[in-house]
Amino acid sequence: TDSEPAQQLSGVAAACTAPSAAQSRTLLEFELNGMTRQFRLTTPESPAGTKLAVVLAFHGGGGRWDQFPQFGKFRELGQEANFIFVEPLSEVQAPNEGEWILNTPADVTHDIEFVSALLDKLAVYYCVDPKRLYATGYSLGSMFTYELACHLNDRFAAIASYAGTMPVTPISCDLKEPIPIMHLHGTADSIISYDNQWDWKAWDVVGTMMNIPGLVTYWKDKNNCSDSSDTATASGKHIVHQGCDGGARVEHHRIDGQGHWWPNTIDGVSTHQVVWNFFNSFSKP
Repeated sequence: TDSEPAQQLSGVAAACTAPSAAQSRTLLEFELNGMTRQFRLTTPESPAGTKLAVVLAFHGGGGRWDQFPQFGKFRELGQEANFIFVEPLSEVQAPNEGEWILNTPADVTHDIEFVSALLDKLAVYYCVDPKRLYATGYSLGSMFTYELACHLNDRFAAIASYAGTMPVTPISCDLKEPIPIMHLHGTADSIISYDNQWDWKAWDVVGTMMNIPGLVTYWKDKNNCSDSSDTATASGKHIVHQGCDGGARVEHHRIDGQGHWWPNTIDGVSTHQVVWNFFNSFSKP
């Protein structure tokens, strides 16, 4: 609940010299530029020296206190695959259009700064592998992952999210490094259209949003991908763009008949595993 007391991220700054103790959705907070920023932390039990990947999972609109979809499965997989699972929590802060800022302007970067500071703080207390930082998201959280792809591509090894999109005309989206992208989306999504561009609510600053084929093409072109395949599947279609700069890849799972809600499986594989399989194939050089 929103009355739950948060803890400070503290302890022995031992990083790789201390083991990691298992915890589940511990509510933590820290101060950043005059704001209190909170997140939920789930860590695996692991021996000292075990390098841990990090998966940041961004909630949808109005979902600040909800568990991220398939959280239990992500938690179990994190124990097996040695990754920290983090659910950053939004703050409604002008001029955010909802809880996460979109089409980030140069003078309003508090959410980007929050994510960067969060990664830095985790690395103080846990044996974080800086080459294996990943982000996923649902709905508005998925839209925010594309802000990370645009502004923190030098830190994240890959992005994979469901039911989001990004502006047709980003204010800024400069690649310092190639960024692997996987986008999952249902064709029957009535909230974020698969086929049509649409105008973001009443806020002019975000502008017109991409349809999903346009989103996938944007990142294919951004990463300079040269080879493409298009495969019909039991769930719909799997599109893969390869031959990209730096060994990146851009993938898209089109899920026919699926609405806005996070699917349990894609082509018979649990969606959380589809996301992790993509992440696990990439690390920073």
